[in-house]
Amino acid sequence: MSNYFNDEIRGKIARLISQIESQSHVELVVSIKSRVHGYAEYPFFVGTVLAFIALTYFRFSTDFYADWMVYTGTVFSFILGAIMVGGIPVLHRLMVGQNRLRKFTEIMARASFQKGGIHHTVDKTGVLIFVAVWEKQIMILPDRGVESAIPPGEWEQIQQNFQEVFQSSNPASAFIAKLEGMSVVFSRYIPQVDSDINELPDNLEIDL
Repeated sequence: MSNYFNDEIRGKIARLISQIESQSHVELVVSIKSRVHGYAEYPFFVGTVLAFIALTYFRFSTDFYADWMVYTGTVFSFILGAIMVGGIPVLHRLMVGQNRLRKFTEIMARASFQKGGIHHTVDKTGVLIFVAVWEKQIMILPDRGVESAIPPGEWEQIQQNFQEVFQSSNPASAFIAKLEGMSVVFSRYIPQVDSDINELPDNLEIDL
């Protein structure tokens, strides 16, 4: 999944950000993270359950098993369960659940918003689009200048549009298309001003 957002795509996104900022007073930052959390407790839990089932089977089976088979079988069951969940992203995400995926993405997005200084623009026109690739979540955080300028209905539509990105067969292309659509909204409600300067780096990297 992370291969969709390769260097070529990131270059296109950077150029589109420059275009958006040249047509509006918005300071836009796009942060793409391959993953925001490990969720290791889920593979560990499944591995533990399978190991317990295997040990119970060995303990109460009418067949005889040598000690090395009991120990090896139990450890193997744990490893199998952990790999089965941790190695299959679809299954892993299903166990974590959409609510928790969304929650961790929002936590990281808000932390990035603060650490990246996106709230420090003079007219409060900073916007962060935070992409969590493994989680398949996108969080858009506008500063209050942007949020107050754009009608709530428009913001709701923007959020919904970006949530469709990971339903596409090519999320990167879908993301760029949604970003282009967002530029129309920005230029309409937050037009460029004569004294506008680029207050945030277009290639801002936010490390947490």
